[in-house]
Amino acid sequence: MPAGELLNSGGNMVKENNGWIMSFSVRSSELYSGRAMFVLGVLTLILTIAFLLLGKIESDAAVWSSGSGILLGIIGKRKSILQKKKTELFLDQYPYWKK
Repeated sequence: MPAGELLNSGGNMVKENNGWIMSFSVRSSELYSGRAMFVLGVLTLILTIAFLLLGKIESDAAVWSSGSGILLGIIGKRKSILQKKKTELFLDQYPYWKK
């Protein structure tokens, strides 16, 4: 599995149970990076609109900035959705893992 897919969440539990891992986390760094990309895209869009209304930037710069914010938001949301689907598939294959 890719890095970040299975992270041991109970270091002390492993020592107490003679090395047997008792719980996992299937949250991936891709999920968090997707959320961060979405938030940055929305923040870029909001700042672009604010600077446009304040007269700090012109309309052509606002179009490019808002376009990049929208694109970043779409990519981030798509990445989050795909990672959530992967997580559900892993949890369906291994139902004994704690969610």
